[in-house]
Amino acid sequence: MKIFDTIAAISTPVGVGGIAIIRISGEDAEKCVSNIVFPKCGRAISCIETHKLVLSDIKRSSNKSLIDEALVAVMRAPHSYTGETVVEINCHGGYAVAEAVLEEVFKAGARQAEAGEFTRRAFMNGKTDLLRAEATIDLIHSNSELGRNNAANVLSGKLSQKVEKIREKAVSLAANLSAIADFPDEIDEIPEDELLSKVESISLDIDDLLDGFKKGKIMRDGIKTVIAGRPNVGKSSLLNALSRTERAIVTDIPGTTRDTVEEYISVNGIALRLIDTAGIRESRNSIEKIGIEKAKECIEDAQLCLFVIDASMGISDEDLDIFEYTKDKPIIVILNKTDKGMACDTAEVAEKLGMDSGEFVMTATPKDGKLLGIELLEEKISGKFMSGNVSKDDVFISNERQKDALIKASQIARNMKNCISNNLPNDVLYVDLEDLISALGEITGETVQDEIIDKVFERFCVGK
Repeated sequence: MKIFDTIAAISTPVGVGGIAIIRISGEDAEKCVSNIVFPKCGRAISCIETHKLVLSDIKRSSNKSLIDEALVAVMRAPHSYTGETVVEINCHGGYAVAEAVLEEVFKAGARQAEAGEFTRRAFMNGKTDLLRAEATIDLIHSNSELGRNNAANVLSGKLSQKVEKIREKAVSLAANLSAIADFPDEIDEIPEDELLSKVESISLDIDDLLDGFKKGKIMRDGIKTVIAGRPNVGKSSLLNALSRTERAIVTDIPGTTRDTVEEYISVNGIALRLIDTAGIRESRNSIEKIGIEKAKECIEDAQLCLFVIDASMGISDEDLDIFEYTKDKPIIVILNKTDKGMACDTAEVAEKLGMDSGEFVMTATPKDGKLLGIELLEEKISGKFMSGNVSKDDVFISNERQKDALIKASQIARNMKNCISNNLPNDVLYVDLEDLISALGEITGETVQDEIIDKVFERFCVGK
């Protein structure tokens, strides 16, 4: 990546829409549009006030034929997203219009931006850190309220501030140890209990961030949830009820669902990738058998199983066989069709499954067709993965890169506590402190390797 080039890309999704935005960034951004953008006020683009939208004609540089009428903004360095001079052309949406404008910008000397290059330049120019850069892509792809809220909090710098506070504690302690080593006659040694307390404080702060990883990951990625059970126990009705749509076909004929049916839904702010599977049973039908195998594969990969039993029929040997596929997963048992009578009680089901009946949800479909018990089921789903209230101001780490760096820092902190307990020299402790500071720097990007930076920005689209 040539960091001094002027780059350009369409920053809005391809297709017909109200607006398409062409973003240009670099030292020659204004020069690249000077023969393309003609403000209707009559001034040259270089004379336009920074950060102001100006109605302009967009013309071809070769023959000055009109391409479009657009709103154009110049954001001069360093007060822009990338830290470089940025020009944004807000033209009418549509593939042909946006491509025509972009082609003229390329002819004027800009090159096509690489994936994530605008944000990467913002990172390199100190306009953002790696945590906030990752939050940018998480915010774009968020599909739940909790995921969006966490990404927004990280983007605002709340997580970076938490990491930086821990790092400041470590840097301060390292400075104290260094001063003691350099001026032993003037500065007293730190008492062992005080030294241990300082390291313990750093360790607890790191572990507190690590403890939030599970919640952060669920907020970002959601929960892969499989609805499993025998044919005709009400799995498709459950999918429709949870998604508030008629997504799956519902009939009284067993084996209607032959393939998986998927729907993304939000339950109490958590994203669920909800998968309705074929009823699992012995079958001679080759198509149904494929669906049953797919169902078993989905259960294997699931993070949560909603195991549906027809309460009006009781719990059968088939139910118990299916339960064997699900029992090693987080599971919620749903006793469905209770409006048709109960052929089994919860105590009997709990005994046969070896579970607490508190994990059961009773559902019924009265004459109006609305599935009762859905609200309780949603509460159980969110409670299983998001125990405790989550404040809108809470912020959590959410990906493996962040987690790995914190694990490394946590292990170093534990080593430091052992060093102090074993009365090892401060020189050994100082080396560990440097490693700890470096590990924390990996999270925000201050000490991260180029290979890791490359992987972070691989997830970005071209216009971001």
